[in-house]
Amino acid sequence: MVIGLTIIFFIVAILLMVVVLIQPGSSGGMGLFGQSSQSAFGTKTGNVLTKFTTILAALFLLISFVLGYLNSRTGRVEKKELQNIQKTVKELPKPEKKGEVGVNIGVDVSGNNK
Repeated sequence: MVIGLTIIFFIVAILLMVVVLIQPGSSGGMGLFGQSSQSAFGTKTGNVLTKFTTILAALFLLISFVLGYLNSRTGRVEKKELQNIQKTVKELPKPEKKGEVGVNIGVDVSGNNK
């Protein structure tokens, strides 16, 4: 699900960049493709491109928040898992004496390899 949303996120981001570059500037500038961008989309280019830009920007923000939320949940440890880990750690045997490390598990530390 995260991979699919990431792909959609990149497509929306690229479309948003293209639509913003096609729009004419605020001073009646020529935009990216000059006067051809106005004639290509009809006489109401500003309205169509403005609405499309708004929709793409809203999708961009929505998907980025959803991806942020989903990615923040991947590093969490559930409460049940944490309780199970704490329970397992409490059940581990403690060494009997501080000086006898390795005696209970059968490790030969004397140097006699027979």
